[in-house]
Amino acid sequence: MSVATESRPNILFILTDDQRHDTIGALGNPHIHTPNLDTLAENGFAFYKHFCTTPICTPARAEVLTGCNSFTNGVPWFGMPIEPGLELLPQAFQNAGYHTIHVGKWHNDGHPRDKGYDQVRCVMDDSLLPRPIHGHTMRFGEPDGEFQGHSTEVFTDAAIRALQEVPGDRPWFCYLGYHAPHDPHECPEPFASMYDPAKIPLYPNYMPEHPFDNGDMTIRDEQLENWPRTQEAMRRYRARYYGIISHLDWNVGRLVGRLRTLGCLENTIIVFTGDQGLATGSHGLLGKENMYDHSIASPLILSGPGLPEGGRSNALSHHVDLFPTLCELAGIPCPESARDGFSLLPVLRGEQERVRDAVLCEFYSPEEPGQAMRHTQRAVRTERWKLTWFPHIGRFQLFDVQEDSCELIDLLVPWRVRRRRAEAAGGKLWAKNKWAAHDLRVPYTQEEIERVVKDLHKRMLDMMREQNDPIPESQLPPTPLPSQEGTCTPHGV
Repeated sequence: MSVATESRPNILFILTDDQRHDTIGALGNPHIHTPNLDTLAENGFAFYKHFCTTPICTPARAEVLTGCNSFTNGVPWFGMPIEPGLELLPQAFQNAGYHTIHVGKWHNDGHPRDKGYDQVRCVMDDSLLPRPIHGHTMRFGEPDGEFQGHSTEVFTDAAIRALQEVPGDRPWFCYLGYHAPHDPHECPEPFASMYDPAKIPLYPNYMPEHPFDNGDMTIRDEQLENWPRTQEAMRRYRARYYGIISHLDWNVGRLVGRLRTLGCLENTIIVFTGDQGLATGSHGLLGKENMYDHSIASPLILSGPGLPEGGRSNALSHHVDLFPTLCELAGIPCPESARDGFSLLPVLRGEQERVRDAVLCEFYSPEEPGQAMRHTQRAVRTERWKLTWFPHIGRFQLFDVQEDSCELIDLLVPWRVRRRRAEAAGGKLWAKNKWAAHDLRVPYTQEEIERVVKDLHKRMLDMMREQNDPIPESQLPPTPLPSQEGTCTPHGV
């Protein structure tokens, strides 16, 4: 559909760093103060299950920019360049006549000025990274002066200056990449002491340590606190994390307020999401390099003209879906190279319940000589189930994420398999004393579990092949079904 340039909506794309999907008050978290994001959610449409392929900053951002998964765009790890020839999100908007702006964190190869942006400000770039004065306190030299302060405030100010300078005869696309709430979780008062660690609850899936070696127990993020993760330490960690998110929320409010005074808010679509999540103590982990929802999922809110107010969806959405969604909302062509995503507009408009029925997530480092499968995890997630594969230890996990959203009950642990099989065979389970708690019926039969596992395993294999997963065919995941003894089938690697 052809739309006159001057009638097209502006786009403000806000991308945060390491923000869990469950960190917005209006979307179900009663322990965090986010009034401005709450307003954005109340005035817009929120997806509860929004995922990336690879829960690491550089790959996740490349998916947003390309509309392609991590293996298609060539960026499954830090420092890897985006596949040449892919048209990037800002280039699509620039080609359609938009004035394009980049502010803040880049974290991909090259420089945003060469990637489709007409105007760049305070670029936090891997090759030109300004030395932080301390943590989030940074200094940037810009053509109109030197700017110093907390990264969230500096980037918000820079976005406001840029938006005040946009040409009046063109719509604009502004990509604002915040560094918050990435560690160190420091921010100014009153936000730094907003949350009392003694009063903040532990996550329901808090653990002192992860139950087993997932291959990445000593990666950088996991060494920010000691093992075991004490309750006191995790309360402090969560309090700091929530504080920097509330500081971020206040600055989002400043930015939206300025859009209102500039008279362009009513014609601006605002997208708010994060590159990926963060464990912050869940499952005994701190970082994002894992396949649990707290790490692979981010918040997603879309608000603006033509979008329903107060809309919510449990449908699966993905970073690669944002490119075609924004192109359709703006009435501009979506390039053929952005081929892995689906427009979310049918869900937003209530025309369809979902646009995808599964997502494949992965963690993969090509930088481990002699340990090719060490830093490797894969997961396939549907609306109800998740199957995760750890090739270096030949282990699988299966979670019913609809009934067990905290991912605490692994349905493939051997003793559960033995119990289900004994029940199916009519065998007598261990007798209980009369005064003991009544036994609950096992909610799944072994036949049901095997049917689910076979389906998810096939999906995993099919999606790995479709997405050009670099794992050789001979080393693809074996069957996850346990043997009759209740142990996983060994892997040949």
